[in-house]
Amino acid sequence: MKTLIKSYFNVLRGLYSALIFNGIIAANHRQLDLYRGMIAPFSLTRDFSRVVVIPFGCDSTPINLSSQGRELLSELSNGKIRADDFVIGWLGGTYGWFDLATLLTEVSDAITSNPSIKLVFFGVEAGRERELLEWVLPQAQDNVVFLPWVAFAQRFDYWSGFDVSLVWGAKSVENDYASRTRNFDCLTLGLPIVQNWDQEWGPRLKESGAGQVTDTEHIAAVLTELSYSPDKVAVMRNAMQQLAPPFYWSRFASQLIAMAQMPAMSVVRRVCGLFAFICILPAALVLFLYYGLLSLKKS
Repeated sequence: MKTLIKSYFNVLRGLYSALIFNGIIAANHRQLDLYRGMIAPFSLTRDFSRVVVIPFGCDSTPINLSSQGRELLSELSNGKIRADDFVIGWLGGTYGWFDLATLLTEVSDAITSNPSIKLVFFGVEAGRERELLEWVLPQAQDNVVFLPWVAFAQRFDYWSGFDVSLVWGAKSVENDYASRTRNFDCLTLGLPIVQNWDQEWGPRLKESGAGQVTDTEHIAAVLTELSYSPDKVAVMRNAMQQLAPPFYWSRFASQLIAMAQMPAMSVVRRVCGLFAFICILPAALVLFLYYGLLSLKKS
């Protein structure tokens, strides 16, 4: 039910912005198409120019992966993470749109193949930790390390101690349309990525060699191979560094300035958009109640 409420809130928020705002930023072309699809029933193609693609970016000053980062991780984990470990970073949350059950089952197999593999999560509540460990083999549970959140401004200092970043979305709309902002942090770090296929980063990683795109059946094999192949990881790291320059934040400044100079929506048009949004709310409420009751019945 919580996920359903959040989904409806996000849909209504998106529709409100499409009808009211002067401009809308999409992170990729799939999001652009999604927004245009929301706008089209109300204004045909007249408002398409208000939706522009400005992707998430990365810092222009790369932060090199370092032994200092490994030391920080070791200190934060009370020595659970060692200098000679192969450390995999999970840089996001543990939300429902990630296929963590499959992921942890496969990582367990990788850990049994190479006990030096460690998987690191940040900011997971105690109750959620227990849930996640249920999917991990007993002999591998000590290799799944839960650390507290670190200050946002200092996150790169810690993340620089990882060997690879692991990103895994479930087969859902979230995975199809997400821009995966944490991957852009990996660009800043030059940190190789292992992930499942999506429409944005899947082709990007395959073409550049900056990471490895795989499926659920091969996660364990891929992670095990990388843990024994420092040269291959180094090549991926170099490719990630080469991939970064087109995504420097400074390159998008001119696009933001141009967007800010777009003509503002007229008062009449904004009032009409607000009225249309208010008229839509009862229909949204009916559908929310229907699907809410349906989900409660299934549970």
